[in-house]
Amino acid sequence: MVLGITAVLIAWAPAALTQEGGAKPAPVEAFYCNLQPGKSMKDLMKVAGSFSRWAGKNDPTYAAWILTPQFATFTDGPQLIWLGSHPSGNHMGKGLDAWQAGGGDIQEEFNEVIACGQHGLASSVEINAPDGPPEDGVVMFVECSMADEGEWQKAIAGHKKYAAAMRSLGAKNSNWVFFPMLGGSSDRDFDYWSVATFSNWTDYFAAYEIYMTGGGWQKGMESLKGAATCAAGSATVWDAKMVHKPAR
Repeated sequence: MVLGITAVLIAWAPAALTQEGGAKPAPVEAFYCNLQPGKSMKDLMKVAGSFSRWAGKNDPTYAAWILTPQFATFTDGPQLIWLGSHPSGNHMGKGLDAWQAGGGDIQEEFNEVIACGQHGLASSVEINAPDGPPEDGVVMFVECSMADEGEWQKAIAGHKKYAAAMRSLGAKNSNWVFFPMLGGSSDRDFDYWSVATFSNWTDYFAAYEIYMTGGGWQKGMESLKGAATCAAGSATVWDAKMVHKPAR
């Protein structure tokens, strides 16, 4: 389940990014959903609890969050996003097989509460996540494009430099990039999402202040120069609630 995942397969992304020598790309899925008439988030959280108990036994490496928009265009976007991730494609394949074999009853419960109009897949590449995978908190997505040369290596390096610079200025960000892979249209006008997470809104707006008045935007311009551009005004920011934590 991942935001406007709007792309056909970018065949080079996983294999090429693995060659960087850092963390391997991981599959992230997003379902874009609205609540059924008369249903509430309380109803959804009840079903999510049933799912979490199922996943603990049948898909232990899966992590899942429910995202609700805080800063976005509410009339154009979904009421919520179910975001899920696995550590590898092999884990995701086993999990999906298990779900199709034994998750039918819970799927029916989901269908009574939410209607989902899109299911997309992205490859997530860790940029700077010193605090590990996020739990509850805040997540921001920004639409970005590689420089004209299309050199993804430069884009990844630029984001790593930028994320580290924000950390050095006092921000408490963790960062990834999501490359669209499956389940979307081919008419998108950007290459990937830059993703930043924070533990709470206090940390998010502290980073906002650093960006605006503490030298952050200058560091961003410097770090991404000649590597990538991130569209001003494209950012959406969401409340994130973890609904299933994977087994360690």
